[in-house]
Amino acid sequence: MGKVSSASATKMGVVALTLVTASNMMGSGVFMLPTNLAGVGYISLWGWLFTIIGVIAIALVFAKTSLLTPRNGGIVAYASDAFGPFIGFQTTVCYWISAWVGNVALLVAGIGYLSYFFPELKNPLYGCIAAIVILWGFIALASLGARAAGRAQSFTASCMLLVVLGIGVVGWFWFDPKMFSAVYNGTGKSDTSAIITAASIALWGFLGVESAVVSTGQVNNPEKTVPQATVYGLLIASVCYVGSCSVIMGLVPHEELVNSAAPFADAARYMFGETAGNIASALSIIACFGSISGWLILQSEGPRAGAQQGLFPQFFADTNKHDVPMKSLIFTGVLMSVVLLLTASPNLAQQFQVVILMSVFASLLPYMYALISLPIIMVSKKQNRGPTFMFYSVMVVIGMIYSIFALLGAGSDSMFWGIVMMMITIPLFCFVAVGKNKKGQDILYLDKKA
Repeated sequence: MGKVSSASATKMGVVALTLVTASNMMGSGVFMLPTNLAGVGYISLWGWLFTIIGVIAIALVFAKTSLLTPRNGGIVAYASDAFGPFIGFQTTVCYWISAWVGNVALLVAGIGYLSYFFPELKNPLYGCIAAIVILWGFIALASLGARAAGRAQSFTASCMLLVVLGIGVVGWFWFDPKMFSAVYNGTGKSDTSAIITAASIALWGFLGVESAVVSTGQVNNPEKTVPQATVYGLLIASVCYVGSCSVIMGLVPHEELVNSAAPFADAARYMFGETAGNIASALSIIACFGSISGWLILQSEGPRAGAQQGLFPQFFADTNKHDVPMKSLIFTGVLMSVVLLLTASPNLAQQFQVVILMSVFASLLPYMYALISLPIIMVSKKQNRGPTFMFYSVMVVIGMIYSIFALLGAGSDSMFWGIVMMMITIPLFCFVAVGKNKKGQDILYLDKKA
């Protein structure tokens, strides 16, 4: 990041920050999206449009909030500032769950592409065992520290871009409009319901949009640069996502695509033959699995900060000699293994969709709290007049409308478990508050000490 500069030798301009934003957006989770959206039909294009508008609004709100209250903790800190320690605690729990459930989705996607070479992995039992073994292998690698775990990140990102952009650009020469338009709405439900479902699935491609809002100290003229780069980066990612998913729907027959465990590999096979399919699958495997160690360490940062504040058990903050919270990694590794076992399905695409909808639901609650935080913070800072306040208020409304519809699209099962998760945070917070009271500490001022 430091090598990319504009007017200043040390700070990023719009171009550099746009590239950082786009690369943060485009994670390896995209590799199963074509299969899931094919099940919805090409009406999913409306879902993409709905999602892109909603995510741009969300990203602009987060960018503005980061400029008003530059603090470690991101959207968790915003919710705590606006609503107090309980909402901050609830947001931290949901965000943490979203992070490790999202990593389960990476494992499922990786196993799907690995089954291209080893068809036995399509068996739910074998696929689940393989995913758990690979998970614990990467936990062992993550124990060596962020530098060791992240050494291959640029290489794996290159593999991802090569596959996604390669199919999304070159694939148009093989695109068949009749095949693409064969199924308009394959959900068996109303068009509105199908669009909402597609929007909820598509959101998976943009989870982590808040990570693109960088520290104002790293950016030239952050008031203009951060919002511009956020929108440009999102548009680049959107073109890549929509282009590749659309191309694949016009390359691979619908009946085959909806059951595909490796849609990009299947598309490459239709374009160039078996060898190209093998290469695309291998690159996809590298992209999916190669990023897991780095994300394992990143997912431990939320509970680590929570433990340092006294909101989470202390073992979440205990680190080894490489400054890695190993007890936290082991604990979440057990939880991830349980989710893999509980969601095991003969259809890997179906398993992937269940897992990403769980992650989307867990992310949306922190997003909604963070969205509402902005007008509250602007009022507290006496910035609630003029066109700027009106513009961001409109962005908050758009973001909230999108978030509510995406929640509805997650399905009744995801909503049920999401509500259970929210309810569990109430007795957990009571337990934390009692513990702090026994130590003579006031829970109400906990977030101000962080």
